[in-house]
Amino acid sequence: MRRYLFPLLAFCLCACSGQAVFPEPPPRPPSYHLQAPAKAPLTAITDRLVRGRTGQTGVYPVTSAQNALSVRLAAIRAARRSIDIQYFLFRRDETGLLLTRALIRAADRGVRVRFLLDDFTTGDADRVLVALDRHRNIQIRLFNPFPHKSLRALEFFTDFARLQRRMHNKSFTVDNRVTFIGGRNLSNQYFGIDRDLNFGDLDMLAIGAVVPDISRQFDRYWNSPYSFPVQSVIDYRPVPDADLAFAEDLERNASTLLASDYGRNLASSPVIDALSDDANLWYWSDTRALYDPPGKVAQPPAAGRQFAGRELMEKITAARRELIVISPYMLPGEHYLQQLIDAAQSGVEVHILTNSLASSDVLLVHGAYRKYRRPLLRAGIHLYELSSELKYKQDNWNGESRSLLHAKAFVVDRNTLYVGSFNLDNRSILLNTELGLLIDSPQLAGEVAENFIRNVGDNAWRLELRGEQIVWHRADGKRHSTDPGTSWWQRLGSVVSGWLPIEPLL
Repeated sequence: MRRYLFPLLAFCLCACSGQAVFPEPPPRPPSYHLQAPAKAPLTAITDRLVRGRTGQTGVYPVTSAQNALSVRLAAIRAARRSIDIQYFLFRRDETGLLLTRALIRAADRGVRVRFLLDDFTTGDADRVLVALDRHRNIQIRLFNPFPHKSLRALEFFTDFARLQRRMHNKSFTVDNRVTFIGGRNLSNQYFGIDRDLNFGDLDMLAIGAVVPDISRQFDRYWNSPYSFPVQSVIDYRPVPDADLAFAEDLERNASTLLASDYGRNLASSPVIDALSDDANLWYWSDTRALYDPPGKVAQPPAAGRQFAGRELMEKITAARRELIVISPYMLPGEHYLQQLIDAAQSGVEVHILTNSLASSDVLLVHGAYRKYRRPLLRAGIHLYELSSELKYKQDNWNGESRSLLHAKAFVVDRNTLYVGSFNLDNRSILLNTELGLLIDSPQLAGEVAENFIRNVGDNAWRLELRGEQIVWHRADGKRHSTDPGTSWWQRLGSVVSGWLPIEPLL
């Protein structure tokens, strides 16, 4: 999100932006999640898998970018009653259009589709959203919309107090039976085929007890006063034959993508059949949906407010033996920095993985993060930065694209695992709304922790403090005394941006 925020200029303007005033939406009929028919494929599959596990949730981690798209497409094909989608970002690119085609096909056979999208980055997807909304079984709403009457940047800066507050939740729920929760958005960058960037990310595919709660949180956002019908926001009316042209565009895109090696592998993914047949592949536990109310965006930022971020941070800082933090953006603020330091000094083994300067997509964020490195290292915290040089990838089908960390996960004492949209920063804690799963599974949490400890040295730089000098180490013995894989100009930019008092906006 940060690469879209223009925080330098925003800082200059936010002082005069005043109290946020949210517009009233036009009249909209409320709607709520639907139950799948008794004979729907996902009903039969999930009933069989959850049998004898009343009150438990089954989760399966989806780390592969290609599998993440494959299982979503399979779920859409299996849908019989409803699909509810809630995301921060959706792009009109190859994977975005392939998902669009699948959603239209589901709607054609009578499935109700509700798509709630934050309006911050709609951009080139505007016309796709309007086209989708024209289908009788598809409804599109935009969360906290821009006026769409002038340049986006101008609108952002003239209404900064409202428009900087975004819905960062990510959920994809089909027939109220299966749901995807995690960090991925819907675009090529998250599914392994972007030409420039590849975001290493993590989803949890969930079935069982937690799914209705995810559906209820979707209803809260969908019916909230911050969600507007797309036609009331985007002033675009398709010309005659536009629907036909759009359908032809979808088919051309699908034909090209599905005929590629990437597309053929989508169809042959072994994950779908295996998960449908074998309950032992799932991790069964007490799992809770942890999410902010939509009204958080209208509340003045205050560290004492009882939002999901505060509850999550209390869970994290209550670790007694070991804490693993995986966060693309690492800006804990003075309060939670001290909490992490206190944990380490009390004997907790603290490991943190975040982006390096070379793998970061936002120079300004890295500049603000720099000041935390030395205090963390002095406290004995194990700090790692993802190495783009080492090509950490999950089936990245465009080998030249740069790999970045985008997964958000926390492991507490190898008993509890959090996976969702929450970054360890001020924006997630105080400004944006977030959604994730809190999974009480020693088996899964232990496996994630073991995998992290075993592999982090091969995929990231380990930072060490020698005097006041930071040294970067990697598993093959190489060392650097400056940020690895960066130019002098990048390092200067990071230093200079770290002097700016803009961290509360990042």
